[in-house]
Amino acid sequence: MTDNDRVIIAGAGPVGCSSALYLAQKGIPVTLLEARGSLPEDLRASTYHSPTLDMLDDLGVVDKLIEKGIICPKWQYRDTRDDWMVEWDLGVLENDTRHPYRVQCEQFKLTGIIVEELKKFDNVDVRFNTAAISADQDEYGVTLNVKTPDRPEALKGRYLIAADGASSAIRTTQGIEFPGLTFPALWLCVSTEFKFEDHFKNLAPVSYCAAEDFWFLLLRVPGMWRVLMPSREGQTAEALVLEDSVQELMHRVVPIPGNFEIIHRTAYSVHQRVADSYQKGRVFLVGDAAHLNNPLGGMGMNGGIHDGLNISKKIVRVWNGEAGEPELDLYETQRRPVALDYVQKSTMNNKAMLEENDPAVRKTKQAELSAVAADREKAREYLLQSSMISSLADAADGA
Repeated sequence: MTDNDRVIIAGAGPVGCSSALYLAQKGIPVTLLEARGSLPEDLRASTYHSPTLDMLDDLGVVDKLIEKGIICPKWQYRDTRDDWMVEWDLGVLENDTRHPYRVQCEQFKLTGIIVEELKKFDNVDVRFNTAAISADQDEYGVTLNVKTPDRPEALKGRYLIAADGASSAIRTTQGIEFPGLTFPALWLCVSTEFKFEDHFKNLAPVSYCAAEDFWFLLLRVPGMWRVLMPSREGQTAEALVLEDSVQELMHRVVPIPGNFEIIHRTAYSVHQRVADSYQKGRVFLVGDAAHLNNPLGGMGMNGGIHDGLNISKKIVRVWNGEAGEPELDLYETQRRPVALDYVQKSTMNNKAMLEENDPAVRKTKQAELSAVAADREKAREYLLQSSMISSLADAADGA
């Protein structure tokens, strides 16, 4: 084995970690890099859809994830203006997945589980404080230039999986454009132990809620609720996370006397973007490096894990001589249309539904969804889409 006979993965988030574990289990030498000094423990994605749980089951880590999370067999759309609610029972997917439910668990718990698993493999090198700066390649391999606290280094590998996030240095240095849009208003995410279930009848652990000129998303995670809300256009991140601003928005969710106790708050920009290409030679973009979407639907992290395992499986086949290099070209053919035609449209439709203020349009959409949810087969077809099972089937058909 030569010095470059390995796969380099830049980024130790859920996507990079899942890809590394799959490759390690198949005997492929892997170097997994993380720019920070330890695994990030920020409160970002927390929803795992059924097919992602199946994949994590295949990797042998789903039971540990479920132990640290909450099983969510149902989720809801609500409209407080009409006292309307439709509930989706994921149990109708019992013949389509081994996990007919969502799991709510912060993403950093998954990365922690996987990195512990990676310690069992001699063919894995996990490096922290190692930030990807740029990449070069030739017909034999890839050189990833990185920055460490001590000095710059050049790491060599046969392939490079770029899981280095929305601001991917690898994507940029490969000259891959990242077209799309950034919403003018920031979004606020708040964590609190407040018992929303005492104020909303039969509240599901995942509930998308529309209100008068306002919407919010309630997500239950172990020990607390997370609340996602939009700000006013022009409001800065610094102003949005101030106590008065946070309390004002939270009181639009539930108008209680006094203030909410807030555990965590963060303001962030929301994007809808898809890279012009997912591949350049031996470099493959996955997850946020390849696509960004609003979080309504929980498709970003899930889609990223699907990306990472898709290209990892192809690398294993080529590595073992079971397929030629053209096998790798199927990655973009299969995964990029999912982001363009499925994830982007679905998340934008979710946002549009929550923001709809025309009473007639709103009532029509509510009636349609209620009718779908009441019909088991129609509900199954709807949930195959929203759970991302259909997107994986469509990608396989496009092989």
